Amino acid sequence: MTFMTTVPKNRIISDTELARAAAAGDRAALAAIYNRYASPLHAYCVGMLRDRHAASDCVQEVFCIATTELPKLRNADKLRPWLYAIARRNALRALSDRRREAACDELPDDAATGPGPFTLTAQNELRQLIAQAAGGLSERDRHVLELAYRHGVTGIELAQALGISHDSTKKLLQRLRDTVERSLGALLVARRAPQNGCPQLAADLSGWDQQFTVLMRKRIARHIESCSTCDEYRRSALNAVAMLGGGVLDKL
Repeated sequence: MTFMTTVPKNRIISDTELARAAAAGDRAALAAIYNRYASPLHAYCVGMLRDRHAASDCVQEVFCIATTELPKLRNADKLRPWLYAIARRNALRALSDRRREAACDELPDDAATGPGPFTLTAQNELRQLIAQAAGGLSERDRHVLELAYRHGVTGIELAQALGISHDSTKKLLQRLRDTVERSLGALLVARRAPQNGCPQLAADLSGWDQQFTVLMRKRIARHIESCSTCDEYRRSALNAVAMLGGGVLDKL
């Protein structure tokens, strides 16, 4: 008798049960794992690769690997972080291959022009703001942000997905939280430079192409450290985002 016929249909089947059944050769259980995780894994890979077709190829590879490697998974309850770890490795490999072929496209997408930080009224705009601020992070930090902020992979699961210890993960997240705050603050200041009363920064950014990069984040952050006007605006803008966004940085 197969796994799927032994479990009551009106009960939600746990990852652990599905992993054990799939490892034993139950194709229906493997299909159930696919149905449960294909979509979030695809969204995660899109966030890393910025290419839906490449992300689809990545997810397909994840489940090809899972089909053969599930019997080797020692702890069936770690199915979710295990799948994300495979997806992360495949996406990193795809990025590496892309760099060898051509220059990697800049992350993230162009930010939407619209209300300033004090008139943010929709979670969608806040997500766009965070996405653009992610352009000021290193590649590894962007990957961790994708997992923790967009996909809710935290704690032990995040450590397992990244392949590091739980203590190292906590330190990494604390550093990332600080970096995201600096990046978001620099972005908010840069977007409002002509309006916030700092002619020096407005002049420095007069030819800015609106692409927010690591170098741009560091450049603006250095300016903020020496400019009381911009620093005051940064603090007030971050406070507004925190109130309107429900404490987005606390989600890390």
